[in-house]
Amino acid sequence: MKLSTPVANGNTSENNVSVKLALSMVAIALLTVIAGKLFLRIDTTLVLFLSATFVSCATILFCGISWNKIEAEIAVGVRQMGVPVIILMEIGMLVGAWMISGTIPTIMYYGMVMLNPQYFLVLTCISCSIMSVASGTSWGTLSTLGVALMGVALGMGIPLPYVAGAIVVGSFFGDKMSPLSDSTIVAAASCNVDLREHVIHMLYTTVPGYIISLVLYLVLGFQFSGGTMQSEEYSIILTSLQQNFTINPIMVIPPIIVLVLILMKKPCLPTFAAGIIAAVILAMVFQGREFVEVTKAIVAGYTDKTGIALVDKLLNRGGLNSMLSTVGLVLAAAVFGAPIKAAGVAEAIFKEIRKFAKTPTQLMILCTIMHPIFILIAVTYYVTYPVMGELVGPVYEEYGLHKKNLTRTFEDTGTISAPLIPWGMAGAFIASTLNIGPAEYWMYMPLAWMCALTGIVLAITGIGVARTDGTMVTPLIHRHKK
Repeated sequence: MKLSTPVANGNTSENNVSVKLALSMVAIALLTVIAGKLFLRIDTTLVLFLSATFVSCATILFCGISWNKIEAEIAVGVRQMGVPVIILMEIGMLVGAWMISGTIPTIMYYGMVMLNPQYFLVLTCISCSIMSVASGTSWGTLSTLGVALMGVALGMGIPLPYVAGAIVVGSFFGDKMSPLSDSTIVAAASCNVDLREHVIHMLYTTVPGYIISLVLYLVLGFQFSGGTMQSEEYSIILTSLQQNFTINPIMVIPPIIVLVLILMKKPCLPTFAAGIIAAVILAMVFQGREFVEVTKAIVAGYTDKTGIALVDKLLNRGGLNSMLSTVGLVLAAAVFGAPIKAAGVAEAIFKEIRKFAKTPTQLMILCTIMHPIFILIAVTYYVTYPVMGELVGPVYEEYGLHKKNLTRTFEDTGTISAPLIPWGMAGAFIASTLNIGPAEYWMYMPLAWMCALTGIVLAITGIGVARTDGTMVTPLIHRHKK
């Protein structure tokens, strides 16, 4: 996700919290979320606030943390979410504008006419990968190309969880591997690793999972080899798009403008604004829309009725208002992690890791396991990368390991797995944009969990593990000598 996001404060806590207390705080936080979501079916935003309340009380009572310190961490967390929140709202406006301008309907129409159902999933993943690598933004790819491809899939009769998995894999492949992506930049910077070295080192864990994902999409596509192109839904959608929009290649000018500006390394906020302005002009000139109509779509989303429920469900989306629930969730997530950070839980846990990690292999495996747990609590890797980089980076060097091994682990268990966390920024954004949650698409995005598994295999075998002296050694089974 390419954002102008401030890097989290990496200062360590001054509190001496015992490991047992630290683990207890983690347990309270996670059990509250699990119980609230799985058993009580409570809204995610409310669950996060409840968890933050319980953990705050526990840290005050048992850890001696003052409320002022927790409140200060809440302020820091909310401030860190400021730019992502603004981008969320602007993307909502962008989607509304691209709907009423005919941009997304045009992409859907040509996609349905030109693409082969058998290879649709593979092409979806590859096209999203190209766009996300070139632009460095998973959110921009998801909200534009992703939305259009979901519409194409619906017309072709391809299960939407399959398509969502392919879109997410492609979008977050670029988020992880593009040197333009903020998550990639922050991961490398957290340990002062050269950006180019960091990206190249990630190929060891990323390429196997990406290839397996493409093979899965190819296999899933075999069931559509007979073609579903002439289905009733397919014909209805095509006819409705032609009747309600002017379908013309000119309609794809807004995404071209956005892509060009991103490739020119222009900031996201003005870039998306340019895409919105271009769409407004197209909506008025080619779609015959009044300016007031267009502004309503930008705020409330595209809401026209075609008389066909299937098509209305497909097109009626976007708008600033559509992102407000996600904004609330993002802010709740910032509050959720505040008491944990205030108590110095991460510092206590990672200090303990040094006692158990007797070899470089054990250290890498423990970090691969601990980082995703840390992300479940801190919610965003913009917090975990700098904090864990400061705490664990020196330990890697002490064990003779290059810190690019650690930054690779960050992205293997952070950037690429973020779409699996329903209450995280990525999971919430995907749910609001594609109208499908992680529980439905996780099994169709092997890249999200293959990277971490591959990392553990590499740690055990030593393949692809870099030393501080620049060598690559296999296997890594020696004991660490202090």
